[in-house]
Amino acid sequence: MEPIAVSKSITLQKMARYTGSGSSGIHSDDSVAHQQGLGAALAQGGQLVGYLNEMMFRTLGPGYISGGEISVTFIHPVRPGDTVTTRGVQKESSTEDGRTRIEFEVWLENQKGEKCTVGTATGFAL
Repeated sequence: MEPIAVSKSITLQKMARYTGSGSSGIHSDDSVAHQQGLGAALAQGGQLVGYLNEMMFRTLGPGYISGGEISVTFIHPVRPGDTVTTRGVQKESSTEDGRTRIEFEVWLENQKGEKCTVGTATGFAL
């Protein structure tokens, strides 16, 4: 089974909406991030995991909602202007409580093909 890829354009406006209204910091304000030595604002990890969760839901549907798990590591910053795409490959499957649990290696890559977030996700096949 191949996961259904999701692509997203990252904008400062989307990052600010994710952060919440009235918030200012390294995840929603380029000047604050620059003052902290980061060069520009960084997308929040939760926003990036949300894209991987969307891929897994599109792939497994309710089987991901009713027992899915994800674990990731952030390895490269995502900034406004980037386009990220979710990717994944099935690694193995096992039987759990009479259902088939599928494990995937998952990652998020930017428009240059650089991996930004890597990890594993599991869920039940329907």
